[in-house]
Amino acid sequence: MNKKQKLIWQIFPSFLVIILLSLSVVTWYSTRYFKNFFLENSEKELTIQAKLLQNKFAHLLIEDREAILQIDSQCKKVGEIIQTRVTIVLPSGVVVGDSFGRVETMENHLARPEIQAALEGRRGLSIRYSSTLDQNMMYIAFPVIRDNQGKSVTPKESTESTVLTNQVIAVVRTAVSVSEIDKKITDVRNNILAALILTLISAAIASFYVARRITKPLEQMTKGAIEFAKGNLNNRLAAPDTQELSQLARAMNQMAAKLAEKIQDFKNRSHELEAVHTSMQEGVIAIDNNEQIITINTAAARIFDFPAPTLKKKNILEVARNYELQTFIQRALSTHEPVEDDILIERGEPIVLNIHSTALYDTHKERMGTLIIFHDITRIRRLEMMHKAFAANVSHELKTPLTTIKGFIETLQQMLEDKETQNSETFLKIIEKNVNRMVELINDLLALSRLERLEGTDIKFESHPLAMLLEGVLHICQPWAEDKNIQITMDCSETIIVRIDPILMEQAIINLLDNAIKYNPEKTRIAIGVICQEGVVVIKVQDFGTGMEKEHLPKIFNRFYRVDKGRSRNEGGTGLGLAIVKHIIQYHSGKIEVESLRGQGTTFKISIPA
Repeated sequence: MNKKQKLIWQIFPSFLVIILLSLSVVTWYSTRYFKNFFLENSEKELTIQAKLLQNKFAHLLIEDREAILQIDSQCKKVGEIIQTRVTIVLPSGVVVGDSFGRVETMENHLARPEIQAALEGRRGLSIRYSSTLDQNMMYIAFPVIRDNQGKSVTPKESTESTVLTNQVIAVVRTAVSVSEIDKKITDVRNNILAALILTLISAAIASFYVARRITKPLEQMTKGAIEFAKGNLNNRLAAPDTQELSQLARAMNQMAAKLAEKIQDFKNRSHELEAVHTSMQEGVIAIDNNEQIITINTAAARIFDFPAPTLKKKNILEVARNYELQTFIQRALSTHEPVEDDILIERGEPIVLNIHSTALYDTHKERMGTLIIFHDITRIRRLEMMHKAFAANVSHELKTPLTTIKGFIETLQQMLEDKETQNSETFLKIIEKNVNRMVELINDLLALSRLERLEGTDIKFESHPLAMLLEGVLHICQPWAEDKNIQITMDCSETIIVRIDPILMEQAIINLLDNAIKYNPEKTRIAIGVICQEGVVVIKVQDFGTGMEKEHLPKIFNRFYRVDKGRSRNEGGTGLGLAIVKHIIQYHSGKIEVESLRGQGTTFKISIPA
């Protein structure tokens, strides 16, 4: 990838190139102009000098031989005065006078182009190298003409017609060094170059300043845009001085404000959706057409025992390793209609899930995946099973005393018909016992039902001395214990105060004592002990009777559960006492535990907040 240059290094060099080209053209044109100007001036000056000398030397050339010999000295004298080379050349090409050279050593000039032109009666002009002076020279040559009467013709009289009728007796040539002109041009060019460099430096500074004025606001706006890209939408760009950039800065600030507002709205909606998503008890999974997880809430992740953040973009089959669920997903993806089913997830404890799916569509109404919602109906199914078992148990429990009552009623009817009254009192006592058992069972069922619905007796928690409550329990249960010669002892400090519902707590402890008296042999002992530790009051009800096997302990708080069913019915128990105790203790935000060993007795331990 090519490295991008800053804008200033694109603008600034362009300015410099434009300025440099402009000044170079000006320098080239100026140099040529001044050179042509100097050459033209030199040409005019030489022409004037040649014309003036044409007449002067014409008289000498027409005179005698001695006058011709003076021409060379005259040339040197004139040349010294006018600082110009003056040369007199005869038609034969012989140089008879030269201001800068020795005529004796000078070569024949007949072949010189300016001499040829002058001999033809025209002005001769030539710029060429002079071997005599070893430098470039500009030459102007004019003919010296003598008419037929032997008189010289003045320059004004020297026309093309006179050349044809008169005789060219010599050529007057003036010359000036072109090197001097070149030197002057060089000096001018150097001055121009110096001015060019100064101008270029000044222009570069001015260009850099102008480019900086242009690029600096852009750099600031770029930094602001980078802040926008980082998410700092509260940052604002300063408005530059130029109208266009100021409008751009305002537009970007408005864009950032609008974008910040949109993002905040999106965040609010996202947080609201996330809150709803997280607080849902139902599991929710959205998957695309490739079975990749788009989103999953905490409840759904909990079902599959994975952290929710780690499941996004994973394949649903990696998470839901269940054949029934995989089959359901395939059905859901293959149809646009809702699909519903119940499946069983085998985990620590089996979970029953009611799941249904809905097709997901994007903004273009194209299928993008499926939304699956999981309802954990394990508790509902268990309640249904419990209700069925409860109905069966209640039917069974009620059927036994009713059958007995019915049988004895039929017997009494038959005895009344036979006028046999000897055993009627015994039968009536049996009927009364079974009726009382049914009443007790119904009362326990109603009590348990009220507790489960958080109704029951008016629940009023109050600070109550625990010793006083236990003494009341002993007063109620003491007659039952005396019938079996069972000793009950109590160890509770008078200072222990607990916040309880006295009526419910009394019922719970009575149920525990009643069980201990019923299911223990005669002449045994029951101990009630209370301790307070770390803000918790612990009530222990311990008997030293037959105890029970370890496998029964997790189930004894279930409704109608009996360790010895035959003996329990003979003792008159309903099988609901411990279930009622469990619900009462849960009301008090406490817990109940049981420990038992066969042949060593059973201990119930109640823990409630002090």
